[in-house]
Amino acid sequence: MTSDTLAERRAYLEDGLAELSCDRCGALVRAGKRSLQQTSVQWTVRAARECTALAAAHAAGRPAALVPTCPDLRDSIDRAVREGRLEVS
Repeated sequence: MTSDTLAERRAYLEDGLAELSCDRCGALVRAGKRSLQQTSVQWTVRAARECTALAAAHAAGRPAALVPTCPDLRDSIDRAVREGRLEVS
């Protein structure tokens, strides 16, 4: 990949994302909203271990990648948008 392509890829994946922690378990992720309907979340390995929803799925034998979302994190993101801590870009 060229440096321009890498820069474009990085901008696409990271621009508009902000660090945000789950109000329930404290898992720290990078989240962004490009519209009210669209949400992007980048999980770290640590956040995936700390998330109660992902831990419950793992304990039940389901890979975390197959868990569509954590409802507590979703509520935390929605609250951050309402409070102006996360912008819809």
